[in-house]
Amino acid sequence: MPEPQLGPDPTPAPAPTSSPRFTGRVAVVTGAARGIGRAFALALAREGCDLLLCDALENIPEGTPYPKATERDFQETESLVKKHDVRCVTLQADLRDARTASGIVRRAVDELGKLDFLIANHAITIEAPITEMPADVFDNVVRTNLNGVFYILSPALKQLTEQGRGRVVIVSSGSGRHAEEKACAYVASKWGLIGLAKTAALEAARRGVTVNVILPGPTDTAMMDNPIRYKQAVPDKSNPTRDDYLEAKKDATPMGLAWVTPDDVAAAGMFLLSDEARFISGDTLSVDAADCVRWP
Repeated sequence: MPEPQLGPDPTPAPAPTSSPRFTGRVAVVTGAARGIGRAFALALAREGCDLLLCDALENIPEGTPYPKATERDFQETESLVKKHDVRCVTLQADLRDARTASGIVRRAVDELGKLDFLIANHAITIEAPITEMPADVFDNVVRTNLNGVFYILSPALKQLTEQGRGRVVIVSSGSGRHAEEKACAYVASKWGLIGLAKTAALEAARRGVTVNVILPGPTDTAMMDNPIRYKQAVPDKSNPTRDDYLEAKKDATPMGLAWVTPDDVAAAGMFLLSDEARFISGDTLSVDAADCVRWP
């Protein structure tokens, strides 16, 4: 009986190593001043990766139910990254502008020599019922979260496919798979990111580039860790605290956690950037303490 035909035998996947995995690589991380963006920046720096970090800081629309990132936040991220002896360029940049986004990719190549990874993490939310959501507010959220990712993904993907190698990780949300009351703009934009990423993965599939999406559940960032969220979770208490929130939300996920940490999200992203994930593309990876079991 003839041997079954299994097709071309790819070279073996490289074995994991304890030495820095990304020495000599260059990454762009958006929304890097704090939270998940900072966690990605530090995880990459620990692995020897040079970085271009950008964040809009206070140049975001009014109305977010959490404080805006500050220059001090961004400086702290930069300081923490540089402790790992990697090159780091920081830029305040509003990615709602396509020319600004393209300029970030050019600066990564010009100042750091190339581009290997894009981590598109930036996002905002402004909340209101659909019937009360002003059109300009809806537009601003979608322009930031969806258009802004497209604006930097397009030139980055061009750079990566031309050189025949690269990785893209887009940070969407568990809300990209289900509805969320009073968050129509955020939810719509996060669903849209999955379609954008899958299309990019298809177009880049034969060009040595992978594109994947991480879907964090509730995460311990400023977007969730603030007095407005505490009050939403504990409405009967006049001034609920973080501890009150954590107690009220302890059964919010099947694993019995109120939220995951930014480091958990970044760790998943590091796998998707690695050589071990070379044949994973166009997929979504949930980091949400099993909350995804509830959604298709």
